[in-house]
Amino acid sequence: MKLLDFWGSFQTNEKRMIKILLFLLPLIVVFIYLGDISNKISAKKLNLEVAKANFDYVYDKALNFQKYSLAQKALFDYPEKKDFIFSESKRYPLIDFQLGEEEGIMFIAFKSESVVNYAQFLESLVNHPEIEIISLSITPNSEFQQVKAFLQ
Repeated sequence: MKLLDFWGSFQTNEKRMIKILLFLLPLIVVFIYLGDISNKISAKKLNLEVAKANFDYVYDKALNFQKYSLAQKALFDYPEKKDFIFSESKRYPLIDFQLGEEEGIMFIAFKSESVVNYAQFLESLVNHPEIEIISLSITPNSEFQQVKAFLQ
């Protein structure tokens, strides 16, 4: 009863202001709460991105070490350049692989469907201390790329 009397004592403008304040107060609290949640999500997302970048860095280093150790093992198992080249060519899906000589210069020629495969193959070859790629010729076709590299 006293509350109704108290409410009745206010003028129309005062009642309107109190209604607006009672309506806005929960909205302000909700917006503050949602803003806090948004900030927490942003912080967690940033932490996740940093963790992913760290993982990718370590993963790439591990892959590089694995490639290096495989190349070192192949170098140890096949100290001759030709044997090393043949052993590395078997690790990658290369089509019509050829190893030969033109005018006293060693060359390799093959076809590959994937640029990544032959790029990794050529990268593994230069891990051998006696192999250097002098020139590289790549001819793209509709289904594959034809690669010819002269080695020193």
